[in-house]
Amino acid sequence: MRVSAIMQTDLVTTAPDAAVVDVARLLTERRVGACLVLEHGELAGIFTERDLLRLVASGADVRDRPVREAMATDLTFAHPDADLLWAAETMRRLGVRHLPVGEGRQAVGIISIRDLYAAAEAVLRLDPRGADAARDMLAAASH
Repeated sequence: MRVSAIMQTDLVTTAPDAAVVDVARLLTERRVGACLVLEHGELAGIFTERDLLRLVASGADVRDRPVREAMATDLTFAHPDADLLWAAETMRRLGVRHLPVGEGRQAVGIISIRDLYAAAEAVLRLDPRGADAARDMLAAASH
């Protein structure tokens, strides 16, 4: 199975100068755990629930702080044609729950750990003999 088969394309995005509190509100409204940060049409970073938690735990005031100060910028992309097991293993190795999909700095989608679990469930439902493939996917993604 390929990354393109499960990637989300209705992307939640923001600018680097957006206030963290506004991005947290956006994550809540859209019911997602990550927001892609775009600058000049290219992916500059990703801001996740974990980033918000780290920031709050540090005691920082998140109301006026720009998201650029809390986002992750060292990004790994999955190519849309990448194998899903590769993506799951990459997410596990990097300790991330979200992986942008695209080429260069152009994001066309995103996959999450939730997407991997849904794909594994779908494999099991469609073909009970697919248990090995589902097990491999879940094992690759587990921490």
